[in-house]
Amino acid sequence: MSDKITVSEALSWLKTLKERHGELVGLRNTNAHRERLYYGANSDKERVSEPLYDPKLLDRQIATVAREQRLVDEALKRSNATTVLQGYERDDRVLGELQ
Repeated sequence: MSDKITVSEALSWLKTLKERHGELVGLRNTNAHRERLYYGANSDKERVSEPLYDPKLLDRQIATVAREQRLVDEALKRSNATTVLQGYERDDRVLGELQ
């Protein structure tokens, strides 16, 4: 799905991308390693935790979301640089001069 979006929609999309990126990074941090835990009185019980997701695919997805975030942010900045603010004129006199 590749649609043109408004600045407002882009800001919402950027927020969604940031949340998803955070979720994926958290998932990578918990999924990144294999763990073998021995417990019990004589360490005779064992619990093995294997990664649920392929780390390479997870990293690729994180990179894709991060790239999309960067592209949306750059597009927003380009749009803001060329858009004139409606209904406002800057007046430096508001800052005032001390005498």
